[in-house]
Amino acid sequence: MHKRLGQQVKHLIHSGPKNIRVQEEALSRWYRTPMGQRLINIERQLVSRALSGRFGSHLLQLDTGLHEPLFEKRLFGCGTLVSQLDNRAPSPLVLADAEALPFEPESIDALVMHHTLDHCENPYQAVREAAQVLKPGGLLIIVGFNPFSSWGMRAMVSRNRAGLWRSRFIRSGRVADWMQLLDFEIERHEKHVFSPPFNRPNWMTHLGALGRMQKTLLPATGAVYLMVGCKQVVGRINSRARWRARPVLESGLASRTIRNRYDD
Repeated sequence: MHKRLGQQVKHLIHSGPKNIRVQEEALSRWYRTPMGQRLINIERQLVSRALSGRFGSHLLQLDTGLHEPLFEKRLFGCGTLVSQLDNRAPSPLVLADAEALPFEPESIDALVMHHTLDHCENPYQAVREAAQVLKPGGLLIIVGFNPFSSWGMRAMVSRNRAGLWRSRFIRSGRVADWMQLLDFEIERHEKHVFSPPFNRPNWMTHLGALGRMQKTLLPATGAVYLMVGCKQVVGRINSRARWRARPVLESGLASRTIRNRYDD
């Protein structure tokens, strides 16, 4: 029994969705449910509070199916969504992987990871990419699911692990370790959302008092964690492969320019 439970917990934390595009489609549908809308309303407030008083020319949001910006566009010159799916988001959209962002190093003022680590194939590489594209002093905001919550318990025991319940549920302390390793100064590490993981409004009414009690007595068991970090390094970290132009002769008749890949 204990061995089986341990295997379920390990599977919950370490395994993510096998098909990221299919998962984003499933989450897009789930975000439109009453439970999903309640969650988004709370997360929108959390992101807004984390960005309060911050300004810049370019903000990125790594999207996982919401297809809407969580930030106020007036605070930044350009707010861009990065998604796996083409969609009608009311902002510029880039189709890309979180683990290989197509942006110049040190070109982004703030980056929001909206449940990105819960669904990408390589969560640490996604944080590393964020550190690469952020300017010194840039802000990284990570929103993720807490495995030590009632939502994590439901994901663990759910027979049909689809949509939200197919998420990875990474421990926030592990994410904090990654951020510190990549020279981020952590400004906030919070837990939120103490409502039970049910869609039925009558259940929510009866269990509301229980959620308030949980928030007071067990503040670390919120369903969602918020991590806010500021990039401290002055130079680039462990630079990734980049491109440069080199002249090459073609058939001895004319020269042309190609882009050769090299590592620093």
